[in-house]
Amino acid sequence: MTRHIDLKYINMLSPRLERFAWKKRNLAACRCPICGDSKKKKNKARFYFYESKESFYVKCHNCGYASSFYNFLKYTDALLFRDYTSERYLEKMGESSQKEENDMIGLFKNTLEKFKPKDKHLQELPKISELPTNHVARQFVDIRKIPKKFYNILYYAEDFGSWVRKVDPEAGFIQKEKRLVIPFFNKKNQMVAAQGRVLNLHGEMNARKTVRYITIKADKSIDRLWYGLWRCNPEKRVYVVEGPLDSLFIPNTVAMVGAAALSEIHPRIEKSDLVFVLDNEPRNEQIISYNEKLLSMGHKICIWPSSMKKKDINDMIHEQSPDEIKKIIDENTFSGLEAKLRLQTWSKV
Repeated sequence: MTRHIDLKYINMLSPRLERFAWKKRNLAACRCPICGDSKKKKNKARFYFYESKESFYVKCHNCGYASSFYNFLKYTDALLFRDYTSERYLEKMGESSQKEENDMIGLFKNTLEKFKPKDKHLQELPKISELPTNHVARQFVDIRKIPKKFYNILYYAEDFGSWVRKVDPEAGFIQKEKRLVIPFFNKKNQMVAAQGRVLNLHGEMNARKTVRYITIKADKSIDRLWYGLWRCNPEKRVYVVEGPLDSLFIPNTVAMVGAAALSEIHPRIEKSDLVFVLDNEPRNEQIISYNEKLLSMGHKICIWPSSMKKKDINDMIHEQSPDEIKKIIDENTFSGLEAKLRLQTWSKV
């Protein structure tokens, strides 16, 4: 749809058109710039701009010239036409990107609706969607604004230590405590691993005394854990973040667990257009080192702008929408020498 762009450029061109005037919201007239219109009656204005199917066309009722506004502007003003075509192209790309985004969201939703976890150990735990709104685990995900569509694949363990020992009898001692359980699934919907996230709603639990995340493996044959692979489309751009909860806000996002994942990209996404989005901690030497390693491997990274003060996506979501955060990431994605220079500047913020 080019109507509003056509209107904009008709008005930009109008000062050069003799006796130009809008007759209606979608009809304008002037003296014909092609034939000059009537030689005897200088008030004649028989060259018309009119709308048809969300675009504008031109026609002279004196000489018979007729064309789309696109071709008329091309003939009339090459410089203005260049700007006009650029604007049309950008809008078309934007519409295409939005369609792809909508298609991805639809695919994302359908995938979740069809997804049925297969694991006897998970059947022992209540899903977040099954908990009352005043439950500590439900309050935790609500406060962190986790999208409700994921409440069916997040669980609650009253005694996480006891549950872990059923999943992995070889696991070391883990005390009895309430935790959010985040399962990792394979392509057969089987749980291969899980993370237990401590439930500290208002900072009442001292993070220095409690390990925030505990990760266990149900399938010991898996060396590197990736969260969300089962629901990502490798044909589209894939965003890679550090934490499973961060991956729930932006479509086609997965999470890597541990620095070792940097050197061994999962086969499902190794040929994808990957963008690594690490936490926004410019003074963290480990994160700087990870970013440097990613660049040395030829990957793209997101270097957060200095205006961004929040540490990770889950913190950012309290002030900005997922679309806004995704736009910030895309606008601040770099690779190669430019990324190295920007990383140096970012690390000094």
